[in-house]
Amino acid sequence: MLIFVLSLGLRFWQLNRLNTLIFDEIYFADHGFSYLKQLDLFDVHPPLGKYFLALGIWIHAHLFGGGEAFRAASEVGDLDAMAYRWLNALTGSLIPLLVGAIAYQWTHRDRLTLLAAGFTALDGLLLVESRLSLINVYLLFFGLLGLWCFGQALTQNLDFKWLIATGLFLGASASVKWNGLGFWLGFILLYSFAWILEEIKYWRPPKLQEQKKEQASQTIQVPVDSQKNGHRVIQDKTRKTNKNKTKSRENLFHQLTQIDFLKLGFSFAFVPFVFYRLQWIPHLQLHPNFTFLEMQRQILGYHESIDSTVDVHPYCSPWHSWIWMRRPVAYYFDRPQVNGESVIVDIHAMGNPILWWLSTLAICALIGTWLSTLGDWWNQDPINTRQWCFHTFLISQYLANFLPWAAVSRCTYIYHYMGASLIAFLTLAWWVDLSLSKRHWLWQVLSWSAIALIIAGFIFWLPIYIGLPLSPEAFHRRMWFRSWY
Repeated sequence: MLIFVLSLGLRFWQLNRLNTLIFDEIYFADHGFSYLKQLDLFDVHPPLGKYFLALGIWIHAHLFGGGEAFRAASEVGDLDAMAYRWLNALTGSLIPLLVGAIAYQWTHRDRLTLLAAGFTALDGLLLVESRLSLINVYLLFFGLLGLWCFGQALTQNLDFKWLIATGLFLGASASVKWNGLGFWLGFILLYSFAWILEEIKYWRPPKLQEQKKEQASQTIQVPVDSQKNGHRVIQDKTRKTNKNKTKSRENLFHQLTQIDFLKLGFSFAFVPFVFYRLQWIPHLQLHPNFTFLEMQRQILGYHESIDSTVDVHPYCSPWHSWIWMRRPVAYYFDRPQVNGESVIVDIHAMGNPILWWLSTLAICALIGTWLSTLGDWWNQDPINTRQWCFHTFLISQYLANFLPWAAVSRCTYIYHYMGASLIAFLTLAWWVDLSLSKRHWLWQVLSWSAIALIIAGFIFWLPIYIGLPLSPEAFHRRMWFRSWY
């Protein structure tokens, strides 16, 4: 609750202080307004995200006293900024809770859950996107909700209704922007890997027969008298306990391969497509000159026509530079006079640098650990199956939300990394929680130092996340690298 209250407060505090359209609000907020006023528009993304912006404006007009201003407005800029930003702020404040819920689903570790939610709440880019009328927060919200529903399906023996819910929300994520398909692709990678393991497990080299014989010869001799005195009862209880532990650590990879193909196709292909198709109906009714297929061709053609050079946009950045946060995006910049002195008001779409750099190291370390576990599995050495499944889930989602951008030739921006970054934050939380579990003082110092630095970094860069006035000297102290300007 403290994490949620903190997230909510930071997103709503002086939300309309900069009462002007900022960055892509000139498109997205305008599209939401146009739907309500039934004005003509052309959008380069599916309409679902703008429907929510329109919903926010409508609720503000009918429930929050903005009706007169809405009726008099001829364009979205005539409205108070609170009207088209508040729903984004609320949605963005829920995202840390979803990340924490997914962490608890897979691990049932309270501290890891709090760390995952806390790290997500301390990310600057998510805060910036939540305080403006942009649509990335809806992509993330529905994608994470789909992952949570998938976890529910696994814990409830692949309950069909949870599989349908998973497909529905994954389809909703792609209905905000096409890159929302990254969450769907992550499931496909996980499912494919489960089948690969199922097919090659019989190819593994057998264990030495001598080891098996030695294990079989190690038996415990229990006297008959002791059995009569209750030791047999104790042994029976021990066997039942071990059996329950084995069952609780059931191989989730095997569980995935048990999904019926018809259910799989219905849940993860038919349901997402039907949702995607249906959400276009309101848009096409307002714009009957275009068919559904024509809209898809126009969107695809637009993105293919965008070049990838800085001549297109000065804040273009290649996909491989996002993990080090080499090139953030300046959403807003102004130099007003306050009390006769020039100050800088800046909104920088950049993450918490300490959090991003540590999470990049965390995901790289996790991939190394995962490969080592894969080698142990191949050699039939004992492994923690549940932990390995969790690591595979994290890696598949991270790679699916990140690596496809390598094939994109158009101009890309750092906010395209947001889906992968949330998985990286969760990975960092796992490593910090593991370190805190160790008794050695060095691990404790490293863990608490990482937490303290992440909090300190968020506080230090907070003014350029929410556009607080800074002196030129204070602003330049926060621009550590020339590429950040």
